[in-house]
Amino acid sequence: MKKITIAAALAAVAVAVAVAASVYASPYYTLHQIKTALAERNAKALAAHVDFPALRASVKTQLEASMARSIEATAGSGNPLAALGQSIASAMLGKMVDTMVSPAGVVALVNKSAVSPQASDTADAPADGAQKKAEYSAGYAGVNTFVVRAKDGNAQDGALVLLRHGVWGWKLSSIEIASAMAAR
Repeated sequence: MKKITIAAALAAVAVAVAVAASVYASPYYTLHQIKTALAERNAKALAAHVDFPALRASVKTQLEASMARSIEATAGSGNPLAALGQSIASAMLGKMVDTMVSPAGVVALVNKSAVSPQASDTADAPADGAQKKAEYSAGYAGVNTFVVRAKDGNAQDGALVLLRHGVWGWKLSSIEIASAMAAR
């Protein structure tokens, strides 16, 4: 009877360790699926890993804040025309983000190879013709948040943020726009 109890306890521990390991590894697997979808130019598979409403809100918020800083720096805070210009630009920006950060926008980007990892005719391509491999670091920023950054880890270079959806599911929910891009 004692042997059966010990065996059952060991089996329960083994199952718990396996479940914990798979929960921990799940965002890495989602990241692999996103990379594979990009490499294969499979927009449908890529769209399955994106939370479009959350991503849209994230991009809009960051671009509107950047635009407000730019307008205030150019026109000053007391200019009434600057506020009018900002409201018009904000409405246009909202429509652009809604169009681009959508399943149809993802399909267009992937089909036009705008995000294709095979693009090797860039200026920073190695001289010997070898493809430059993207280097990044990925890790947990909380129990339900997973962040992917450029290899140097500089927060100003931007990041992709995946949020947990369920126990094993993860979706791209936010993009931290690089400060140099947001300042334009």
